Amino acid sequence: MLMHEAGLAWLHFLFAFVLVGALSAELFILRLPVDNRVARLLLRVDLFYGISSVLLIVAGVSRVIWGAKGWEFYEAQPFFWAKIAAFAVIGLLSIGPTRAFMRWTKSFNADPAFAPPEAEVKHVRRMLMIEVHLIALLLLFASLMARGIGG
Repeated sequence: MLMHEAGLAWLHFLFAFVLVGALSAELFILRLPVDNRVARLLLRVDLFYGISSVLLIVAGVSRVIWGAKGWEFYEAQPFFWAKIAAFAVIGLLSIGPTRAFMRWTKSFNADPAFAPPEAEVKHVRRMLMIEVHLIALLLLFASLMARGIGG
């Protein structure tokens, strides 16, 4: 059982780190002037972000269902629900940047001279920074939840 729990935890952490890495990469890439190449790169990195978020959910649900603590532990934890809510808000916020990356790529395909408005690029970067800050809050909730604080 211990190896099973360790494997589930490892997968959960692995996908969480990939998600944070992809988000950090998006922020770094957005410091570059957004041209066709950069827009396509952002879209590819965002695909990693999306896939890792889905796999993170699958790993998390697996830990809740088949992990050592079981559903009974999690359902009584207010910080578990706060963590889930923070993750949902992050997911909702990520829709805007994804749509922008898709729109920019499509616009570059139609017009190679296209340049996204600087205000839009700054807005997307701001949304990504909000996601990063919410991840920090989510990690606080995870730490409190794992120690049974609040339950």
